[in-house]
Amino acid sequence: MSENTSTVSIGDLVTAKPGRSRVFEKFGVDYCCRGNQTLEAACTADGKDLDAILAALAEFDTSNESSDEPDCGAMSLVELVDHLEATHHQYLKEELGPLTELVEKVFRVHGRNFEWIGDLRRSFRDLVMELGPHLEKEENVLFPMIRELERSASKPSFHCGSVENPITVMEMEHDSAGLVLAAMRKLTSDYTPPAEACNSFRAMMERLEALEYDLHRHIHKENSILHPKAKALEASL
Repeated sequence: MSENTSTVSIGDLVTAKPGRSRVFEKFGVDYCCRGNQTLEAACTADGKDLDAILAALAEFDTSNESSDEPDCGAMSLVELVDHLEATHHQYLKEELGPLTELVEKVFRVHGRNFEWIGDLRRSFRDLVMELGPHLEKEENVLFPMIRELERSASKPSFHCGSVENPITVMEMEHDSAGLVLAAMRKLTSDYTPPAEACNSFRAMMERLEALEYDLHRHIHKENSILHPKAKALEASL
């Protein structure tokens, strides 16, 4: 690792090399909602093995392993919001309905045998209820403001005063979603299906974990890249 972990945030480490998100996922390091922390501070706070994580990052950096993630740090603001809508927003719109049906099916069949599935169902439903309005606010309020900022020569007059105001709300909602995701991971013992789980049960666990990973990357791109760049641009106009 060439970066000094005492001064570089976890979010910046992922922005520089998006594939590092896999390493942080493996070790349970929050690079999205708490991406402004340094790795050293995060490990100290959570009791994680800093040396082991640094070794894994160094191994990844020298492996030449390719990432399917685009370089979001190099995108313009308009390119980035277009990317977020076309990938992460679209994924959620397509996945949440069918996944809700699957969670309900597993709860009906297995809820009596595994009491924790009821808690998982409630947490998942809370997450879905949060995500719908959240996406609408981004697409109808924040993202149009950001697009206007990038095409303006002077600071636009926004109905909410500053782009910082909706960003603050979005990041609070990101924190809330992060807590629900953490609760779901704990309830499922890191998305480990019981030995006797049927195919639907296993599919539910796989898709919930995939949802978590997509939301982590989604939130990282907004908290660590989009929001800071938008606030800096507004301040410069």
